[in-house]
Amino acid sequence: MLTVSNLSYRYQTDFVLQNVSFELQKGDFCAVIGPNGSGKTTLLSLISGATKKQEGDVLISAKKIEDYSINSLAKFVSVVPQRTESMYHFSVFDMVMFGRHPYQTRWNYYNPEDEDIVIEAIRKTNLLSLKERMTSQLSGGEFQRTLIARAIAQQAPLMLLDEPLANLDTPHQFEILEILSEINSTKQTTILMIIHDVSLAVQTIPNSVLLKNGTVTYFGKTQNIVSQNLISELFDLDESYEVDTFGNVRKMRRRKTLS
Repeated sequence: MLTVSNLSYRYQTDFVLQNVSFELQKGDFCAVIGPNGSGKTTLLSLISGATKKQEGDVLISAKKIEDYSINSLAKFVSVVPQRTESMYHFSVFDMVMFGRHPYQTRWNYYNPEDEDIVIEAIRKTNLLSLKERMTSQLSGGEFQRTLIARAIAQQAPLMLLDEPLANLDTPHQFEILEILSEINSTKQTTILMIIHDVSLAVQTIPNSVLLKNGTVTYFGKTQNIVSQNLISELFDLDESYEVDTFGNVRKMRRRKTLS
């Protein structure tokens, strides 16, 4: 479904990504984990085609990304961007309908099939009671679910998400993850998602790409990043920190010594 091969990108003379390579099959669910500034958002931007690549290749369904038209690429890749304050004056229904845009023409707005697909996406994300509400009136979790519903309605086989759990409380984080897991399992949608919380990734996402200073330090089963003690190395943690079996990082208390 997705092949990233020797992908490099630089701003002026500084590399943001360097020789990044990995491959996802249809139905894979993969986290992108790394410190701030490691190149995570740039990676997704290059894969989506929003940023033009400089070196290396991105292939989606065995076809180079530059060989897709903008409209045809939108039928293969959907994007859920980082959450920003909603300034949109659209209803939830209209926002989700934007996901059907690649299938419409200038003279042919949405048809009954598009409407059915949108309503189903809204149902899957538990937004039916809010479908007429303006997006500017939504909570953070509701707005995030709206963006995911839009991506679901797009029906692309590859979904890219840039920190969709940021600024959400724990119940809403698990709600989003449950929605994504269902899409992944029932539709075989391949999902690549940037996530900040390593513990959540360990508990819920099967595979991971670890990025540090723009390079891949690990690609494989998420559980292994704990068993192989990769988290301390990834985030440059010294011996005063400990990582438990769920990927939680804790500062160890110093023991008092008797004088």
